[in-house]
Amino acid sequence: MNDQMPRWSGRDPLAEIRSLKQGESPHGQQQELLAIPEKPLANWPNQDLIATVILDTSVFHLARGLDYTVPSHLVKKVQPGCLVSAKIGDQLVRGWVRSIRPGEPTRQRLRPISRVLSSHPLVSAASFELAEQVASRYAGNVSQVLTHAIPKRHAGCEKGFFATTNEKSVPNETQNVLEDLTAAFTRTEPLIASYPSGKKLLDSLEQAQACKVVWSALPEPDKPAPFNQIAQLITCSLRTPGSVLCLFPTGKLARKFSSYWEKTCSPAAPSALEYHFDLGARERYRAYLQCRFRQPRLVVGTRSAVFAPLNKLSLLLIWDEGAETFQEKSAPYWHTRQVGMLRAGSEKCSLVLGSFSRSPQAQALLMSSWARELTPSKHQVQLPKIFTPEYEKRDDPTIGRVGLSSTAIQFMRGALAKGPVLIQTARKGGRLGLSCASCLAPVRCPQCFGTVQQLRGEFICNSCAHHFQFSCARCGTQETRAVSRGNMQISKEIAAAFPQIPVINCDADNPLSEIGSQPALVVATNEQEPVAEAGYAGALLLDTGMLLSLDQIWTAEEALRRWANAAAKVAPGGGVMLSGDPGERLALAFKRRAFSQWASQELQERAEVGIPPTAVLATVRADQLTLHKIQQVANFAYAQVIGPAKNDQQFQLLVRSRLDQGEQLRQELQRIQAISSRKKWGSLKVQVDPIDL
Repeated sequence: MNDQMPRWSGRDPLAEIRSLKQGESPHGQQQELLAIPEKPLANWPNQDLIATVILDTSVFHLARGLDYTVPSHLVKKVQPGCLVSAKIGDQLVRGWVRSIRPGEPTRQRLRPISRVLSSHPLVSAASFELAEQVASRYAGNVSQVLTHAIPKRHAGCEKGFFATTNEKSVPNETQNVLEDLTAAFTRTEPLIASYPSGKKLLDSLEQAQACKVVWSALPEPDKPAPFNQIAQLITCSLRTPGSVLCLFPTGKLARKFSSYWEKTCSPAAPSALEYHFDLGARERYRAYLQCRFRQPRLVVGTRSAVFAPLNKLSLLLIWDEGAETFQEKSAPYWHTRQVGMLRAGSEKCSLVLGSFSRSPQAQALLMSSWARELTPSKHQVQLPKIFTPEYEKRDDPTIGRVGLSSTAIQFMRGALAKGPVLIQTARKGGRLGLSCASCLAPVRCPQCFGTVQQLRGEFICNSCAHHFQFSCARCGTQETRAVSRGNMQISKEIAAAFPQIPVINCDADNPLSEIGSQPALVVATNEQEPVAEAGYAGALLLDTGMLLSLDQIWTAEEALRRWANAAAKVAPGGGVMLSGDPGERLALAFKRRAFSQWASQELQERAEVGIPPTAVLATVRADQLTLHKIQQVANFAYAQVIGPAKNDQQFQLLVRSRLDQGEQLRQELQRIQAISSRKKWGSLKVQVDPIDL
C-alpha cells in the first residue's frame, strides 16, 4: 500500500509556558549532573578480572548491571552468559554475566562474585542484545526482560541434560525428505501458493530472503487453526539451514500443532520442540537448554518462547497475532508482536503475522510499508455466509427481549439438518443479574434494593432473603430476562428448546478437543470451542455486545478476532449469525469480512486523538506525592502531559508524544524510574503503549 501511516501531531499549548516556569536550562548547567571524567580517578589498584553482572532484582537502578571482580578460584568457571550469585548489601542475588574485561584500577573497591550457580553460557550475546532492545522499547531494564526470557534454573534438569551424550536434536535432512514434507502438506486445500502473492512468499522463504508479511489466512474448518498452511510455510523455510520458531496464543494450540506435525510429516523430518508454560518448570527449562545448546530446527511455543535462543533463525511465525495472551502482564509489559519485529530486524529473519481478522497494529505495518500483505482473492474458496438480523430489518419482536430469539432458534434448526452447530458465549457460569424484559430496568429488592435471583417463578433477594412477586415500576411488565448469562444457563435454555438434540457444554473446566459430524449443539466459551470432524454446519455468536460494553480501546478488535475465529470453524456452505447488539459498524465489517478496511478506519480515528499505534503513549501510576516529585524532575517539554488523575487507588499521569520522538520519551521514562528507585519515592508503575485505557 502507498498510504502512509497517520502520525499524531498534537502539541501541548502550555508546553512552552511550563518549560519557562520550571526553569529549563541547557545541557551542562544547573539541572544536569556533574560531568563524569573520561577516566575515573583510580583509588583501588585492582588486577582481577571485572565482570558486568545483570542482577535479578526489582530495584530498578541496580538491575541495569553492576561490576564485580572475578576471584582467582572462579576464573575458569565464569564466562559471559553464565549464572552467578553476588551480593547487594547483605542480600545474595543471582545474576547473569553480561561481559568480562581485564582488571583495571577503579574508583572504589568492587565486591567479588560470591558463587557460580551454572558455569554454562546460558544466555547468548544475541539474547542479551534482544533483551536490551526490548527494555529500551518499553522503558524497562534488562533484568526484567531476562526474567521472562529465561526460565528458572532447575539444577537436576541441567545436570541430566549435560550428562547425556552430545546427540544431535534432529537427523540431517536430505532434499528427498524436504520433498516428502512438501508433498505431505500440499495434498489438501487451501494452498499458500494459491494466494495472489503466495508463490512469491514461498520462493523468498526457500531462498532465505528476509521478508515481513501480514497474513490473512483462509479457514480450515476441521482444524483449530490453519495448520496445513502454517506447515507449508515452515516446510519451505526448512529448506534453508536455519531454524523456525512458530508461536501460538495458548499452550493447548501449540500442543495440537505439534501433534499435527508429527502425524503428518515423514519420520525423517525434524521433530517439533514444544516450549510453553504448560510443560511445567522442569520440562520448560529443558526445552530452553535444547534451544540454547542443541539448536532444534523447529520450535513451537507461546508468548515467552519469542526469546528462544536460536542462533540462526530463518522464520518467526506468530499465529493469531492480535490475541490478548501475547501481551505480557508484568513489567515491562512487552508484546510478542513487537519483540518479534525487533528480533526480525536484528537477526535478518522472515516474520509472518497471521490471523483470520486484522489488528490495527498489523494494519499500521502495512500502511507504513514495513510489511507486505498476504490475502486470498475474494472468490478463492467458498466461505460461510454471515447473518446480522439486528441490521437486516427482520420483523422479529423477540430480538433483544428474550434469551434466545425466534430468529436464533430458526437459524439453529436449519443448521442442525446439516450437522453440528456451535454456540459461542461471551462468558462462563450461570445467570447473573435480572432486568425487566420490556424496558431492561434492573430488578431490585423492594425492601433493601439488593440484587435478586429467580427461583421457580418466585423472586428472592440475595441480601435480606425477602420473597416477592415482580412487577416493573416503570412499565408494569412482570417478565424478566438475564442481564448476563453464562454457558451453563444458555445450555439449559437450548436444551429446553431442542429436547431431542444432544447439548454439549465446553469451557475451561470442561474442555473438549473434537466432536463428530452428527447433529449436536455445542455451547462453548471463547478459545474453548472444539473442532467438528468436517466443520460446523453453523455458528451462533451470542451476546455480541457484552464485550463491547467494556470501556477499553481494544474491545472492538478483540470482538472481531473472536468472531472471525469462530466463523473459521464453520464448513463451506454453512452460516454464521450474530445475536445481540454488536453495533452497526462492527456488524457490517464482519459480514463483509472487511477487516483491513475496519482497521484502517480505526487507525484514522486513533490518529486524531493520539492513541497507539499512531502515537507513543505511556502511563505513569503512583501515589499523588510520588507523581508530584516526578513532575518536578521530569523533562516532558517535547510531549503532552495529561493529569494527574485518580485511577482506582492510585493516581495516573498520561504522557504522549509523536512517533518520531518516542525514543526520547522512553529514555526519559527510564531515567525517571532510576531516580525514583534511587531516592525511594515509593511504588511506581510505568507502561508504554498500555492496552487498559
